[in-house]
Amino acid sequence: MYSCGIKYYHMIDLDDIDKQIIALLQENARISNREIAKKVGLTATPTIERVKRLERKGVIKGYMAVLEKEKVGKGMTVFVKVTLSIHQMSLLDEFIEVIQGIPEILSCYHTTGQTDFLLHVVATDIADYERLLRDKLTTLPDVQRLETTMVLRAIKEGGYIPTS
Repeated sequence: MYSCGIKYYHMIDLDDIDKQIIALLQENARISNREIAKKVGLTATPTIERVKRLERKGVIKGYMAVLEKEKVGKGMTVFVKVTLSIHQMSLLDEFIEVIQGIPEILSCYHTTGQTDFLLHVVATDIADYERLLRDKLTTLPDVQRLETTMVLRAIKEGGYIPTS
């Protein structure tokens, strides 16, 4: 069991082939096992076993489609710094639980410094963000302050995690 959404992980030992597999899957999660095997110099069976082991060990958490936000009507990106008024575990847990249920919040980071959380939010436009701010973000438990930063243009997004 963990408190306040904090999980502790142990690093998994990865050999060069594991790292190549991870890099290929980060580049294209729809790549076939046969194609992965060919690129890493293995046959299909040991490649499939390695991918399944990486999934089982939690190195690969899942697979997803990367969407063009504008084409699905969520072209506005906003970062919101959240400062809480009280830091009780029960309130932190409640805050985290509520955040999990707001689909416009793509990511939530518990941070150090002057603010407690950093939210990565998408919206259709300024009116949509204002609705989200008014109806959901300002009603979050224990919120003392919200600071919004609007993104003008994304220079780099969704990069790959280097394994070497």
